[in-house]
Amino acid sequence: MFTRKPLTLPPQLQWQYQDEPALAEWSLKARPYNTDIANGLFVIFVIISAAAAYWHRMLNGFPFIVDILLFCVFISLALSMTHQKTKLAYRLTASGLEFCEWKAFPEWLPTLLKWLAVITGVVMLMLVMVHPAALIGAIAGPGLIGLMYLRMGTSSQFRKMHEQFHQGFHPWNDFTKMIAFRRRSIIGLDFTYFNPQADEGKGRMIDTDRLIYCRKSRYNELIRIIRARLPDSTPYEEAYIQIYA
Repeated sequence: MFTRKPLTLPPQLQWQYQDEPALAEWSLKARPYNTDIANGLFVIFVIISAAAAYWHRMLNGFPFIVDILLFCVFISLALSMTHQKTKLAYRLTASGLEFCEWKAFPEWLPTLLKWLAVITGVVMLMLVMVHPAALIGAIAGPGLIGLMYLRMGTSSQFRKMHEQFHQGFHPWNDFTKMIAFRRRSIIGLDFTYFNPQADEGKGRMIDTDRLIYCRKSRYNELIRIIRARLPDSTPYEEAYIQIYA
């Protein structure tokens, strides 16, 4: 048994089998989606942002610091879209696998946008005295950032879109196959469930998997613990896992 540190769950989530001794428990931040596609999109964003900053500089002749600021803003927005992380927590007991996942709204983000709008506005207004064309940037840049700040700070729907709280449990006999995806330190456990909404409400059994995100330093130990709990006849292989989320 090993633990990295006591798990801190949000008030919305609690372990259902917390009275049972843990065979293993851990928590981490992970990107639960296809990171190859996300990384590719980020590279495209970087290329487009760099080209736009270069074009803006050649066209308007603004000081280099302006183009650096614009580039940093666009890259920050790209990172927020392609590198989002979800908090994950797992607990293995004799009864089965229990997991929690959550994504709370980043309270620091509206504050950051507010100060970014103020600082950008001051810089752009100072540049107006050097180059009159900067007036457009002084209005558009801080104005757009200010609108984003107002939307984030006042819209409950926007906050709800960026929050996620989910938990679940699987007894060990649910799983029919185990796959180790070593490149990303992921364990995939196949299982089947009945979906009453499938086939236009007729319902049918659905084959899917439960992905377990692990720390690389504990990956082999977790594989050993989980395999010891599964029936000896459960197939095991090491292969690539296609992540659709």
